Amino acid sequence: MRYIATIVTSLLLAGTASAATINVPGDQPTIAAAINASVSGDVIAIAAGTYYEANLNPGGKAITIGSASGNPDVTIDAQQSGSVFVINSGEGNGTVIKDLVITGGTGTALGDLTGGGGIYCLYSNPAISGCTISGNTASGGAGGIWCEFSSPTISGCMIEGNEATSGSGGGIASYSSNPTISGCTIQGNTAGNAGGGIWCYESSPAISDCTIEGNTANYGGGIYCKNSFPMMITDCTITGNYANIGGGIYCWDNSNPTI
Repeated sequence: MRYIATIVTSLLLAGTASAATINVPGDQPTIAAAINASVSGDVIAIAAGTYYEANLNPGGKAITIGSASGNPDVTIDAQQSGSVFVINSGEGNGTVIKDLVITGGTGTALGDLTGGGGIYCLYSNPAISGCTISGNTASGGAGGIWCEFSSPTISGCMIEGNEATSGSGGGIASYSSNPTISGCTIQGNTAGNAGGGIWCYESSPAISDCTIEGNTANYGGGIYCKNSFPMMITDCTITGNYANIGGGIYCWDNSNPTI
């Protein structure tokens, strides 16, 4: 029994010891290299600067990827080469994206179109906090963040100046998902069809303490909801948005939000 206990204790200690901080570029030259070298529990700490990388994928690992200083002084620019982050391996909220400027993304394939210029989430529930997600585009949905069968936690983020050129969800698109969006500013985003700020389809989002302003779409300049219930919008400011129908919020087809 002592021998077995010793083995178990050794394994537990070894597991604890494996968690590490990987510095970029100190330990690994790129963010992608740091992700490849990481294991669950690791922290990837990125030095201030601009990094030209795209389609960064945690690969199911529960890792934290963020600025070493805790400030948004790290810019990741995909240079129109896909999504900045692709999170599609069943990640949970132990996968954290924080304190980053995410820009230059053009999305991941959605059939003939693209979605999630900044961040593409599929069957995953990451935590995204303190990020500025701006200057991203997608042809189909979500210039900023695409959520499909996902429940990400999005907190304290600035989501601005993103565009879904011919689709929906300039800032955030939620398709059969239940995102929690809190303390965010979602402004100046554009959708060619619906949901300049946030687009929801068959979803149950919880949106609280957010400012949603200056977004533009054909339907639902601020928020667009279709067949989305239950849905909670709490302590938000929704102002200065524009649409041909539903400047602030457009709801239809069994969408009954509590505001």
